[in-house]
Amino acid sequence: MPAPPSLPELQRAFARALQGGEAPALHAWIAARGIDPAARLRIYRHAGYAIHVEVLATAFPALRRLLGEDSFDGLATRHAARHGNCSGNLQDYGADFADFIAAQAETAAWPWLDAVARLEWLRQQAVLAADEAPADAGALLAALANAQGTLRLRPSVRVLRSDWAVLDLWRHALLPDVATPEPAVPQAVLLWREHAQVAMRAIAPAQAAFAEALCRRAPLADALAEAQAVDAATPPEALLQPLLEHALFAA
Repeated sequence: MPAPPSLPELQRAFARALQGGEAPALHAWIAARGIDPAARLRIYRHAGYAIHVEVLATAFPALRRLLGEDSFDGLATRHAARHGNCSGNLQDYGADFADFIAAQAETAAWPWLDAVARLEWLRQQAVLAADEAPADAGALLAALANAQGTLRLRPSVRVLRSDWAVLDLWRHALLPDVATPEPAVPQAVLLWREHAQVAMRAIAPAQAAFAEALCRRAPLADALAEAQAVDAATPPEALLQPLLEHALFAA
């Protein structure tokens, strides 16, 4: 019998086997105990797939409803087999799922599905973001007076600009009385965490451009310029309105 592999070699071979790769060199070091080593690896592999599918089902409930459970579970299993989780934290798993959905031939007839997935991943980010107190009025007024300064948003704030009616599609999927929307209507969405829940509202494109720039820590003047490039008629106070209304500026 050859020399036993090192622990790192065993771990890498086991990881490859869980991802669907063949690992015949590993079989000699697996105690059969009535089960063929290859079959024992398949048990672990299928259990791993099931865990990853459940994680995706939790993170993307609207997408699962829109696709149907069987179709969603099939796509999620395929994603788990091809990509798996590159992080030790399952809460990170699914960051690339929207891109995966967009690339699948069977979803081509519904090009808005990946937009719903992107919205749901932003919801995941918002719910897991750090907490931070809102800015008080005095500090906020001082920051607004400095065009080259930055206005920080609270960590849970996220923005999505989409070519599709993504918020209406999400609501239609999960809320019982929401009528089927016309998908091909562009929509921008502001997301944040409020009382341990994710809140969302549709906002104007210029408001979304302004909030996106602030999320990137752009100076106030640059954020205003980006918003005006989208819609020069939107006044600065309208750009600030949804962020002030929900106390989304950070202290």
